[in-house]
Amino acid sequence: MTTRRTEDSGLRTESRPTSQSPVLSPQSSSQSSVLSPQSSFDVAIVGAGPAGSTLAALLARRGASVALIDRDRFPRDKLCGEFLSYDALPLLERLGIDLGVTPKIERCRVVGRHRTYEFEFPHSARGVSRFLLDDLLLRNARATGAQTLEGCTAISVSPDSVVTEAWGRWGRFDQQLQRSFVRDHSHRNFGFKRHYRGVPPRGIDPTIELYSFDRGYLGVAGVENGITNICGLVHESRLAGHKGRWDSFVDEIRRDEPQLEQMYSQYEPAQDTFLSSEPVIFRARSAVEQGIFMIGDASGIVDPLTGSGMAMAIQSALLAAPYILDQEVEAYRQRHEEFFASRIRWSRGVAFLLSRPALLDIALTAHSLGGYLLRRTRAGRDEVERLADIEFRR
Repeated sequence: MTTRRTEDSGLRTESRPTSQSPVLSPQSSSQSSVLSPQSSFDVAIVGAGPAGSTLAALLARRGASVALIDRDRFPRDKLCGEFLSYDALPLLERLGIDLGVTPKIERCRVVGRHRTYEFEFPHSARGVSRFLLDDLLLRNARATGAQTLEGCTAISVSPDSVVTEAWGRWGRFDQQLQRSFVRDHSHRNFGFKRHYRGVPPRGIDPTIELYSFDRGYLGVAGVENGITNICGLVHESRLAGHKGRWDSFVDEIRRDEPQLEQMYSQYEPAQDTFLSSEPVIFRARSAVEQGIFMIGDASGIVDPLTGSGMAMAIQSALLAAPYILDQEVEAYRQRHEEFFASRIRWSRGVAFLLSRPALLDIALTAHSLGGYLLRRTRAGRDEVERLADIEFRR
């Protein structure tokens, strides 16, 4: 295997001061710097979420010099359903990530207006906050040998550099690279999330719940420390009149949907405010743009309702690792398509049902629905174990 070493990473960054809540109250700095040429890098990875930190650790294990860059300082919160599917766990176990303090999730309950459907998972999943998971993965990447740059924002990319983008659903370079989905104004959705505690306090139910409402849906899952995460996605058209006030929107859907009023009445907020997202646009994305490898949500978005987002991000790093150092862009593009494209398409079909309560009630009459959707929207645990075995034998 050959590697390509760049004497400059090809990225310019600007530093950001520490913030108590860098996602909710982002701060900027006029200071800028070029990544230090005194420590040359084989690869620069922009974004230290599950995809970026996992890839940094895998490449560092291969002997590559890696810069892992993120605009935030860790630990930090992130908009996410915080459900870690069982098909992510084999790789995390190989990396030595200890999730022992997080609750196991054994089943899913889909709650419609008139019907409820429940099914078991074939393996235990985990409920884990992004505060915890992303910090564990970042620390693991650093311990493996990656150089981590927290509180820095990459502001330009050199076409001569070896760069991997893991910035998530929406980043400043998406416009710079003229990615087509940026111009889409008809398929925009927005996510919202808040942590809660049960009233009265109680143990975590090993069940993830999905709730339907007009043009959107909610997921409810327990995470560590007795916290429950309630995270939703809604089409932009449903938000007219709320002017960014998520408490007003949640009050509206509670009035509209009795099952949501019943659910929310069992909790009190554990965070002062809601966390919301940039536009979430479900349009096709390429796994490679102008020679830049894309991983995680930057390479393609699976609908959050499947609970596969973090797993697919981690798996995309596993898929990309063998191709990046030799810059085998077409081989990676094809492998990414084979592994993820069908799952992404199926996730949109399921989302169509879940955001239309009347149709969902009809679909919930199918007794084999759960197992069928699991097979269509995620990888088999055995398959991921096999890929991890191959990677860790190198």
